[in-house]
Amino acid sequence: MTARSLLTVLNSPERAVMYGHLAAQAGVQAIHAEGALHALTQLERTPVDAIICDAQMPDMTGAEFCSVVAGDHSSSRLPVYLIPSPPDSADDHRFLTLPAGPEVLARAFQHLGLDSAQYPPPMNSALAPELAGLVGSFGLPEFLGWVAELEFSGHWLVTTRPEGGSQRTGHLAMNAGRVVYAEFGGLAGKQAILSLLRFIDRHQATEFSFYRAPEVQLHHASDFTQSTARLLIELAVDLDESSVRHP
Repeated sequence: MTARSLLTVLNSPERAVMYGHLAAQAGVQAIHAEGALHALTQLERTPVDAIICDAQMPDMTGAEFCSVVAGDHSSSRLPVYLIPSPPDSADDHRFLTLPAGPEVLARAFQHLGLDSAQYPPPMNSALAPELAGLVGSFGLPEFLGWVAELEFSGHWLVTTRPEGGSQRTGHLAMNAGRVVYAEFGGLAGKQAILSLLRFIDRHQATEFSFYRAPEVQLHHASDFTQSTARLLIELAVDLDESSVRHP
């Protein structure tokens, strides 16, 4: 059977590498394009089975990109999975679900006809998480710090469900207890974790799952050169400063 492939058009190289890593584990080839125009050129050269792209790109909006793809007979059959942009404030897009990469990839894999048993963690629902629970008296930083001390490698899915709104999910990855990747609401790196922690602080109803997995080799992890303990200290300082500026 011909190997399945998908095209990613994402605004950060970190996310492109992670999506490619997860796709490869499921036996799917991921081809990355830097921007919508590059993606359209890529589609002329290389046929793919699905497209994942950000709703806002430097050279075109996701809606415009979808329109062009749908208008070309050679690509009109392709499903396009748009990742919504993060809201500008707590009130904007109240009912907009903001998925993380694994959730979007799972939808694409389902369209491609992949057996769910092929899905890697954290997408394979048949795999039991190593750790799962609710964020409450122990905050997410405490859980991250605990797993860091154990020096585990794996993936975190952190889902917040605002009252009367739609859920938003963050995705983090650790190598031997060190955070090497984070994504939330279209953001990547340290800003993604900060945005996730601020959102949890506002809405509280948050659950998490941590799945053990082999180490993830990322070549774009410039935000995460320090230990998890040091990272959590820096995040706490940033959150305190933010609360002073925006009480």
